[in-house]
Amino acid sequence: MIDWPKTLRESPIDWLLERSNPSVRYFTLRDILGKPDDDLEAMDAKRAIPESLVVQKILQKQNPQGYWEKPDSLYLPKYKSSYWTLMVLGRLGMDRTLEKVEKACEFIFRFQLDEGGFSTYERQESGEQIRELELSCLTGNMVTALVRIGYADDSRVKKAVDWLVRVQNRDGGWLCPYWKAHTRDRHGCFMGAICPLEAFSEIRSGDLTKEVRASISRGSEFLLMHRLFKADHHNYRIINQAWLELSFPWFYGYNILRGLDVLTKLGYVNDPRLDDAVDIILQKRQKNGIWILENSPVGRMQTDIERKGQSSKWITLIALRILKRLSV
Repeated sequence: MIDWPKTLRESPIDWLLERSNPSVRYFTLRDILGKPDDDLEAMDAKRAIPESLVVQKILQKQNPQGYWEKPDSLYLPKYKSSYWTLMVLGRLGMDRTLEKVEKACEFIFRFQLDEGGFSTYERQESGEQIRELELSCLTGNMVTALVRIGYADDSRVKKAVDWLVRVQNRDGGWLCPYWKAHTRDRHGCFMGAICPLEAFSEIRSGDLTKEVRASISRGSEFLLMHRLFKADHHNYRIINQAWLELSFPWFYGYNILRGLDVLTKLGYVNDPRLDDAVDIILQKRQKNGIWILENSPVGRMQTDIERKGQSSKWITLIALRILKRLSV
């Protein structure tokens, strides 16, 4: 159990509330201080997000049709094209009330396949446009972004959610067997699992169907049985050292910060199998109460959000959010 009052006293809340970063300010007010969305201070922070330097740099590079980079490949170039950029905008707190954001979302829906998943690219075949290669990680990330942006009640998003439930692996994780790297795999993929779970965590609790709730239970157990980063059948050795690095923003990648953020948001706050990951997060806290950005695709996105290796408002915000949930 975390001593939250002590944690809060030691936390750099004033630093997170600086107006220079309205996205972090808004989420700090909402997630750390518990302000409702109709709180005047929270509303003020939310209104300032579109005018922030990071958001303005991203929107300035958007094509008038609504996409970034290439109109026929929303996946490549990685971290710069439309899929990745929309993930960032959703993470920063943008919503569809801004015409440019809504236009980007509607452009992306063109790449949703009939089954519900989102395709990675488009090609021409006999004069016909073909969209293919659905990925659970990509679809999970797009549902997450679209729900954050304001499409939670859209039938197209609900179709994507249903598809994610249908393609869940037997062990509770997710796989992309239609992707060459996983054609022979049977064990669920951590990266493929965390993205659908994060998408489900963004859906209002009252809107979760029994099928989605069952999928959440199976998927969460998949991560918990591995202590979020350990091999359950090999003396719980660390599966991948990179998963211990604190990163932002996260896309398809997996790390313990993301695992903890998603699972605690889904309500898993009393399971002792979280303890090992929580201990690592606490060990990484600096003496001044902040956390460092250890990994990020710096230089590969439309614009950098923070500098790797330096004090991170985003990592600090997310870590404190996790600790607050664990103290309830």
